[in-house]
Amino acid sequence: MVPLRVRSWYSLLRGTSSPASLCRRARRFGYRRLALTDRNTLAGLWPFLRACEREEVSPLIGAELTDGTDRGQVVVALVKDDQGYRNLCRLITRVKAGEGLDLATDPALSAGSVLLTGDPERLAGLHDAGIDVAADLGNRPTETGSRLRRRARELGVVAVATPDSDLGGEDERPVRDVLQAIGSGTILGRHQAPAAAPLEAPQSYRQRFAVWPEVLSATEALAERCSFTGPRFGVVMPPWHGDGTVSGAQELRAQAYCGACRRYGDDLSEAVVERLEYELKIICQMGFASYFLVVRDIVRSPAEEAAERRRICGRGSGAASLVAYCLGITNVCPIRYNLYFERFLNPGRSDPPDIDVDFAWDERDALLERVFTRYGSHAAMVCNHVCFQPRLAIRETARAWGLPAGEIARLTKRLPWFYRHDQDDLEEQLSGLPTLRDQDFSGPWPDIIRLANRLIGLPRYLSVHPGGVVITPQPVSDYVPVERAAKGVPIIQWEKDGAEQAGLVKIDLLGNRSLGVIRDAVAALRANGTTLVEDNWQPEDDEATRAAIGRGETMGCFYIESPAMRLLQRKAGSGDFEQVVIQSSIIRPAANEFVREYVRRLHGGTWQPLHPALEAVLDETFGLMVYQEDVSRVAVALAGFSHAEADGLRKILSKKDRRRRLLDYHRRFYDGCRRRGLDETDIERIWAMMMSFDGYSFCKPHSASYARVSFQAAWLKTHAPAEFMAAVISNQGGYYSTFAYVSEAKRLGLQVDPPDVSLSGYHWTGRERRIRVGLQTVRDLSRETADGIVAARRVMPFSGMADFLERVRPADDEISSLIDGGAVDSLAPGANRSVLHWQAAACSGLRSAAPGRLFAPAPAAAPPLPPPAAVEQLRREYRALGFLCHCHPLSLVNGVAARGLVKIDALARCVGRTIEVAGWLLTGKMVATKAGETMEFLTFEDETGLVETTFFPQTYERCAHLLAAQRPYRLRGLVESDYGAVSLTVDRVEPLRR
Repeated sequence: MVPLRVRSWYSLLRGTSSPASLCRRARRFGYRRLALTDRNTLAGLWPFLRACEREEVSPLIGAELTDGTDRGQVVVALVKDDQGYRNLCRLITRVKAGEGLDLATDPALSAGSVLLTGDPERLAGLHDAGIDVAADLGNRPTETGSRLRRRARELGVVAVATPDSDLGGEDERPVRDVLQAIGSGTILGRHQAPAAAPLEAPQSYRQRFAVWPEVLSATEALAERCSFTGPRFGVVMPPWHGDGTVSGAQELRAQAYCGACRRYGDDLSEAVVERLEYELKIICQMGFASYFLVVRDIVRSPAEEAAERRRICGRGSGAASLVAYCLGITNVCPIRYNLYFERFLNPGRSDPPDIDVDFAWDERDALLERVFTRYGSHAAMVCNHVCFQPRLAIRETARAWGLPAGEIARLTKRLPWFYRHDQDDLEEQLSGLPTLRDQDFSGPWPDIIRLANRLIGLPRYLSVHPGGVVITPQPVSDYVPVERAAKGVPIIQWEKDGAEQAGLVKIDLLGNRSLGVIRDAVAALRANGTTLVEDNWQPEDDEATRAAIGRGETMGCFYIESPAMRLLQRKAGSGDFEQVVIQSSIIRPAANEFVREYVRRLHGGTWQPLHPALEAVLDETFGLMVYQEDVSRVAVALAGFSHAEADGLRKILSKKDRRRRLLDYHRRFYDGCRRRGLDETDIERIWAMMMSFDGYSFCKPHSASYARVSFQAAWLKTHAPAEFMAAVISNQGGYYSTFAYVSEAKRLGLQVDPPDVSLSGYHWTGRERRIRVGLQTVRDLSRETADGIVAARRVMPFSGMADFLERVRPADDEISSLIDGGAVDSLAPGANRSVLHWQAAACSGLRSAAPGRLFAPAPAAAPPLPPPAAVEQLRREYRALGFLCHCHPLSLVNGVAARGLVKIDALARCVGRTIEVAGWLLTGKMVATKAGETMEFLTFEDETGLVETTFFPQTYERCAHLLAAQRPYRLRGLVESDYGAVSLTVDRVEPLRR
């Protein structure tokens, strides 16, 4: 018996087991071969192949094909050879495109495969079309199966037994039931789910089919015919089509040297020429010339030389390439900053590298459309499976249980983002969370949470990778099935790891809001009369910018604005470019213990190299491993690894299944170090530092590329704060809320002018020392109405409230928010907002009474209405805008509540004292201690500054349920200073009434 029809969890909301789990189960049962036949997808192909190799099970490749619905008839295709694999990819692509599955009329598409069907009529039709077909009797003899078996005999085709399995084991049936309820949008018990069977031991099938013994032998014989064990494409380069006069290698050389002259001048130094020749040799030897040329063509603007070059940021390991720098793909000189090319490309590397390029966030979709238009069926994006995480798993399981949305939200909105799935189950973690201290966990919540815990990690739906694009010589569907994402772009059914294993070379084209910020701020500067020549712009050399970074004044500056980064900048006190590159790389989840050591050494503290052989390797980072490539360089220097082997170790540290795969590297590293005379203590210390790269971390070229963007943003904030802050808020990105950025603008001395229908554009604007609120910020105001306001006033200024209402015709909630936000104050000078609301209501009534009239008659004069109370007017303004233009909400705290409070800008004078401060909660980061306790770092502000606070576990346990963003609090705590960076360790908190 060979299991020919098994589905994994990549049969979304149907299968319950991972390919790895199914392979382990198959091996435990003694199966030598196993087929994975997920429904209309090959998404699980590469995890399946890896698991088969690990478990020493021979893979059978296939898929269930339907007409796109669960009700459609199913045909299972098992691949016999390369042609069958290509046809299966094409068939799945057709099914996903809604083109149906009429194989009998196009039998060539089934060449190279065996088709299994349980329908007698389809069996006959496929057989008559000359297709290699077999009768699928399912997992047990039945009366229907008996008729099908007789029909197979009449046709002269074989009949086989299949597990037809959705489950790894019987214990997974509750998981499948809830998945089916989630998929159908019904309540558990009310949905009639299709029958599901587990993968069982071979003796179970032998006993059931003892009455038809020939079926089992036919099943094994059919499996032997399917000898295809996975695609072997090699490296699949994106095609470059020149004019036919020169090769790709020749064109790359010419373009690289032409670009080098633009970057360095016509008289190239020996260092530049030597590095270019070295890189070109490796690139061309490995066949990557076309890849560089294709990326160069993508990043160039459509109008080529006539248009301004796109604002881009080439990053990742590709930024270590001088060729990429000369082609204009990246913007940081790898020679000046000593960037390690072998991290990107080396002769021993077997897997394809990729080049990452960021574009302004609102330009990327147009760029992708241009790529798809140019390359057609030869281009698609990489997919991403969105998996159940605790919040989603609990919410969807509770819905399937029939709980009301409000009750579900009361729990899920208070859940933290982090979850330690390998340490505790979900029920234990939730019961210990301080934020849920007052949550009612009575029935049915315990059952819901236990079931939700089993969903965590299962794929929920197919999404789009943030930027990965593959471009192939043949249509993409010859390599992998293609489908359309919800947003309309073509996507392959493999995630980035699968694409990489297949040899598909990925180009990452990503959106970056900070590039939009810099673009808009520079454009505003020029519009306001300031000339900025970007070709000679070196913000990293500007003393004022470096000083601002050294003080941590980087809110709004991409990559260096998080609370942890701003604290580190203050501790370091150095705004040097090289130190910012180090700082942005050393802050990673597993490296906290090294951050303080870095600061100590930066300030002159003595240190010894990890080993004498590493003195030169890690000299620029004070003897600490900071960048991803440091792992590779240390492995080469101490353990004798080749560059390819060391890069393999570096890559495994970022993988989800790294633990098992690290065992071999651990042994080889220890053995190599011992051969070079290192003692066990030193080896353990070095290995521990390497393991701090567990999870995400950065390579130096990546951090250097982003640091340049950071310096551009910091320069603009330092020298053009109004234009910069307006651009930050308009692009709606960054670490903080609009409220926080408005407060920062005020702290910079900028005047914040309210929105005005006669002056505001859709976006915010800045000039000199003022910024004007854009209409985009007004609550309930649609983009259509905002654009209508701007268009109407271009024709003719608004003469008053009635004229505005008649020409723009905003909805009632829109005009209400415009009035409360102060946007129509200028239309009725001297009138208060009570009168404006009356006029809006009156005009609305007149328009309703005479809807066919072009101009409604002006309403009668408003009665003498008193203005809203000052506090009430401010409350309404806050509701309409999310902030107050002319004051901070904390300034409204009455004198009694504010008595004895210290302003945040005075905390530096209170170091070592326990004080009380009023703070508005902006953001926080919850973390787990080594002991598994929960604590949080929170950022608060008042009108004078920001303070980073620490809530240690004991305090957090008491206070977590009180904390919510965008609210004021009275905090008591100890003021501490670490290398000049002031923070507050809180021991008591209470809400302040607004």
